[in-house]
Amino acid sequence: MSWMTALLRDELDWQEIAGTMPFASSMAACPQDAVYHAEGDVWTHTRIVVEALHRDAAFQSLPEERRHRLTLAAFLHDIAKPLTTVREWDEAEGRERIRQPGHARRGARMAWLALWQEGMSLEMRQSVYWLIAWHQRVVHMWTEADMLRQAITFSLVGNWRDLTILARADNQGRISPNVTETDEALALLALWLDEQRLLDGSWVFADAASMREFLEKPERSPHYAAQQPQGSRVVVLSGLPGAGKDTYAHTRFPELPVVSLDALRAKLKVDPQGKQGAVIQAVFDLAREHLRARRPFVWNATNVTRTMREKIIGLSRAYDAHVVIHVVEQPFRTILRQNKERQAAVPEVVIHTLAAKWEPPSVLEAHEVVWA
Repeated sequence: MSWMTALLRDELDWQEIAGTMPFASSMAACPQDAVYHAEGDVWTHTRIVVEALHRDAAFQSLPEERRHRLTLAAFLHDIAKPLTTVREWDEAEGRERIRQPGHARRGARMAWLALWQEGMSLEMRQSVYWLIAWHQRVVHMWTEADMLRQAITFSLVGNWRDLTILARADNQGRISPNVTETDEALALLALWLDEQRLLDGSWVFADAASMREFLEKPERSPHYAAQQPQGSRVVVLSGLPGAGKDTYAHTRFPELPVVSLDALRAKLKVDPQGKQGAVIQAVFDLAREHLRARRPFVWNATNVTRTMREKIIGLSRAYDAHVVIHVVEQPFRTILRQNKERQAAVPEVVIHTLAAKWEPPSVLEAHEVVWA
């Protein structure tokens, strides 16, 4: 039985959860700021957050599937705090502060990996990932230079009502001098989002090209109808070694040329564990040839992080390409088995390392995302 089963029961057995949830002990040993988290360690905070969530009338009114997504997000939203904790002197407050910078984004990746390994559905993983990735940004929305831009951006990948419910529980899970103030700000934010018709839905753009222009150009209005891309149609593959990207490219796009790190590495006789500078240069040079000629092609690489994909997509968009990310995904055990069966198997430790870095692709990056 999965350890997540205990997290989703109506009656929570905290002793069982603490004994089976893999992150519980490190969270219990992780301190928090004495002023803004006077309730104590991260695990204590998480318990209070989950209990506050379950008492919330708005949460109780949701369908079961959404309640499960929010419950998992509440349990997992701070799992990266033990890995990001820093202590520093705050001159303004005249005391030592405890901070956990970057814990939301890192925690989202950790949650995505845990949910994937436990066989959770794609919809569940995506919802929990984005709830965790954005859970801190909600309380700072009123200080954003362009609130509407931020609100539209999240609406493309998540549900604002769910996020505000999670943020309210997270806030009520603290002992802090600004809890009431933050509760009021969250209530006003929900009203404003409702006025923008974003509380329960996503922004509707004229088309994918217009959405892409809005996300790429800060000055672009969300009402702007963009011209369709005039360059290549680029298919960017994303997936772990052993997921079957080569087979997918050859069967799904048999007519398209493929730009592949592995293929060029073999052609240039470069060891996978050696220096990759020449291979990377050759890959980008070949891609530029296709882009200049406005030829459609497939870019085959692991591309598990957004940073990796941004380099490829940025180059493609510089040539006014239409970019579609195809995510080639398999269950974890299947990937490990298929990798062993490959002629050039990747060391298993590399797969584990890449899996820990995996950030799910989204429409925030490309014109379209297809999950194979």
